[in-house]
Amino acid sequence: MPSVAELTQPTVDIKTKSLADTVKTTVPLWNTGAPIAGKAPRSKQVPAIWSYADTKSLLLSAAKLVDPRQAERRAVLFINPGKKESPFTLDTLLAAHQLILPGEKAVCHRHTPFAVRFLIEGEQGYTAISGKKMYMEPGDLIITPSWNWHDHGNEGNKNVIWLDGLNIPIFQPNPIDFTEHYTEEFGKDTHESATCTDEEASEMKFAWAEMKKRLDAVPGSYAQLEYTLPSGASVSTTIGAFMERINAGAASTRRKETTNHIFQVHRGYGTTEITSSDGEVKETIEWGPGDAFAIPSWHEFTNQAKSEEQAYLFYFSDKPMLQNLGFWKTS
Repeated sequence: MPSVAELTQPTVDIKTKSLADTVKTTVPLWNTGAPIAGKAPRSKQVPAIWSYADTKSLLLSAAKLVDPRQAERRAVLFINPGKKESPFTLDTLLAAHQLILPGEKAVCHRHTPFAVRFLIEGEQGYTAISGKKMYMEPGDLIITPSWNWHDHGNEGNKNVIWLDGLNIPIFQPNPIDFTEHYTEEFGKDTHESATCTDEEASEMKFAWAEMKKRLDAVPGSYAQLEYTLPSGASVSTTIGAFMERINAGAASTRRKETTNHIFQVHRGYGTTEITSSDGEVKETIEWGPGDAFAIPSWHEFTNQAKSEEQAYLFYFSDKPMLQNLGFWKTS
């Protein structure tokens, strides 16, 4: 016979409880007010430009306050004014300008995100990756493959500033990235490295002199080339790096792709005409040496150089990732 306590306990309907819990963690598709996918890409990011005069001024001000060993990297991140959320310059890409003063070193670490570094100004700045120490000149590109120990330094007497480009935003919805600090593993701020030639670092360093030579050999008023590994592949599976040459007064081809683009102006002055993904908004941005600008997915755009001189623009994008996933599309 059941006890009095057992008789007074409320009866729990397991099926009802399970259904109630499930309702709390589901939503009816028919009431969401939108299909699973739209008719076209609908990023909340917008076209944006960051003046080099402004970013350089910020970095020089920060240099008076921020030690690179304390901050790890003295850099200003470009946050898109559309979504207004870090770490998004665009949905899949983050860009920044970084400063290293003469005599400084940035501590060694490694991380899951892949990075590109394009030198804007300075001499005798270097990046050391997995024991290979590579000096940079303006226009040089160095890539940092995922999970490689790397540190930076400036052995010259001028400031060194470069563009950083990373795929950090792709880890926001899928946070599987890691970072490790060399000092925690080995008790030192920097790792042992030796100066290597461009040939010895051909899988990580791409000299401006060589890229310019290749670009200028392409006939016509416009040329675009991709930086590729010795194997012929893109510099990574998620980020591609490119350089384009636009003759004075000429324009690039018109593009509309699912690709996100971030440009760094190396030389020249010009404008970029942009049409929003829905075709309703048209705008023009003006750019010059050192400026960086971002163009979101599915925005149609054309770069045009002013009549005074040729323009050279470096850019990185998520095209390899989109192609590898089967998501790349052009109009």
